[in-house]
Formats: sequence, structure tokens, C-alpha cells
Amino acid sequence: MLRPREDHPRISFLELLFDLGLIVALSRLSLRLLDDFSLVNALQTLVLLAAVWWVWTVTAYTTDWYDPEQGLVQLIVVGVLLSGYLMAMASVRAFEGLDGLAFAGAYVGLHLFRGLLLVTALRGHELRVRPLRVLIWFSATGLLWLGGAFLPAPARLAVWAVAITLDYLAGLFGYWVPKLGRIAARELRIIGEHISERYRQMFIVALGEILLVGALKFTAGGFVSTAGAGLLLLFANAVAMWRIYVAYGAEDLAVGLERSTNPGRQALVVAYTHLIMVAGVVLTAAGGETIVVGATNETTREELALMVAGPVVFLAGRTLYAFELFRTTLWRLPAGALVLVAAAPLLQRLPPIGVGAVASTVLLALAIVPRLGPRHF
Repeated sequence: MLRPREDHPRISFLELLFDLGLIVALSRLSLRLLDDFSLVNALQTLVLLAAVWWVWTVTAYTTDWYDPEQGLVQLIVVGVLLSGYLMAMASVRAFEGLDGLAFAGAYVGLHLFRGLLLVTALRGHELRVRPLRVLIWFSATGLLWLGGAFLPAPARLAVWAVAITLDYLAGLFGYWVPKLGRIAARELRIIGEHISERYRQMFIVALGEILLVGALKFTAGGFVSTAGAGLLLLFANAVAMWRIYVAYGAEDLAVGLERSTNPGRQALVVAYTHLIMVAGVVLTAAGGETIVVGATNETTREELALMVAGPVVFLAGRTLYAFELFRTTLWRLPAGALVLVAAAPLLQRLPPIGVGAVASTVLLALAIVPRLGPRHF
């Protein structure tokens, strides 16, 4: 079942199929934000996004450790994809009634399904203890997820926030279990080039959400219109984020992982910084609806916060990613974020199309700057 440690592993078609589920989940989460710009809804959406992202991360590790050409591994990934699809469908109303139970049940079920199959298949193998530790932890936090589904929305948010925090911390500290200890560095071995390519492809898939929102919200008003201009701004945002993410640093992720004393743990920390960047993409996509549909309307505080928060959160995640992996601070990125935050009071005087233009200009400027300066990593 273990994946061969070849020098240049390719991404399997199964993994590409699995990434389609991420597109659906991000679209549904953007829809949540479009329906309600409140702080409570934003926090709820963040918890749901963290759960979706953890499903993707754990599955990326699964297909890095185990051979996706094996029938059992394919069964695991397809089963997780189905459960993730159900999570995506339930996410819009996950804090209302039985939809919350559907979301929690799918989340807990997919982790237990994967863990039980791996523990059974690896009977007698020294690596069996690795999925056993993970299974024990998800069984424990699963009680919080399922129990929280029966609580009213405020309490559900609190319990689920604790549950997803424990899931992330358990992974960070090696799923420590009494008598079994924690996952050792040798057990967390990864193929640096493979896992880095998975991150790159995932982020490209996530950027598609920005273009998708614009396409879905574009009406028959014609391209020579404010809606058409909004489409171009969303396209510019997607290209700028791609340029900022990929051009300097993303292609060196495999090198950074290989240099680490614990590549498996380092790759997991990189997953956390990617979550921040993906959150920025989701916020940008949600704000794109305002730019396309209400381009010339008066900008409300909630809409302004959404349109500014997207680029700022993305730049924060990209800054942390560079620092965590390469110990390099790309000062231009936090400087751009500060410019947007400082300009926010003035931007509220502009219509959404104006706010979008300013945000796009800042992102495009940051995307071009690395071409003029030295390469830091």
C-alpha cells in the first residue's frame, strides 16, 4: 500500500478528481458569506472552512503516504470525496437544524472510515500505529462535532471551534496518545515534490472560485457595462494572487521541505498558512459579488470590510508562508495589506467598483514588484 519513493512522483488522476470537491465546498462557503455579512456568520464560515481544509490536508497526506493506484486507497479517497461533497451541501445551513448533523456526521464519518480501513489493512505492519493514533484522536473530537450538532447555533459555534482547534493541534503535535506516544519524524516521511505540487494545484483550484463567482453573477447587461468592468477586476485579482503565490517561493516549496529536519511536520505547518491564503480567496470571491452586481451602489460597511479583508487575509497568509518555510519576510506584502487597511475609511466613499479597482491595483502592484527586485528564496 505504501507509495513508492520515486524521484519525480506525478499527481494521480484520482487526486485531481478529489480536488473537484474543494471547488464545490469553496463555492458553498462563498455563498454563505454572500447571504450574510455579519461577524457571527463570518466566524461560522471560518470554522466550516477550517474543517473542509483539514479534510483536504489529511487526504493529501494519505495519497502521499499510500499508493493511489491501489484499490483500497482509491476506495478511501472516493469515500472521503463523497463525504466531503455532503459536507459542502450542508455547509450553507450547517448552523441550522439537521443540516448541522449532516455536516458533522459527514466530517466525523469520513475520518473514521479512512482510519478503520487503514488500521485493518496494515494489521501486522509496523506503520499500523500511525493511522491508529489518528483514528483515536478523531474518535475523541468526533464526540464534540456530533454533540455540537444538537446544540443551538451560538453553542454549536463554540463547541465546533474547540473541536477543529483540537484537530489542528493534534496534527501539529503528532497525535500523541498515552502509551502509543506521538508520530515520529520517520513515520511522517513525505515526498517533498509530490506534496508541494499538491499545494500548488490546490491553490490554483481555489483561485477558480473568484472567476466562478463573477461568471455566475454576470447578467445579460453586456460587457460594456459596470458589470463587465467588475468581471475584469475579478480576473485581475485572480491573476495577481496567482503571481504573488507562484512566481516567487511556491516552486521552491519542495526544496524548503527537503531542507527541514522534520519535513512531514513542516509540510503540515505549511498547510496552516495555506488555509489563511485560501480564506483570503474565499473572502475575495464573496466580495466579488458586490463588485459585479452592485458596482455603482453605495458601499456599506459590511461590503467594504469584505472587499478589503479578502486581499489583506491573503497577503497575511502569503507573508507567514514565506517566513515559516524560508525565514524570509517579504515586507512588500504586509506593506500592501497595511495600505488597504489604512485606506479603508476613505474607500467607503467610493462605490463597490471603485473599492474593487483600488484593491486590484494594490494586488497587481505587489505582483509586479518581485520582477523588479532580487529573488529572496
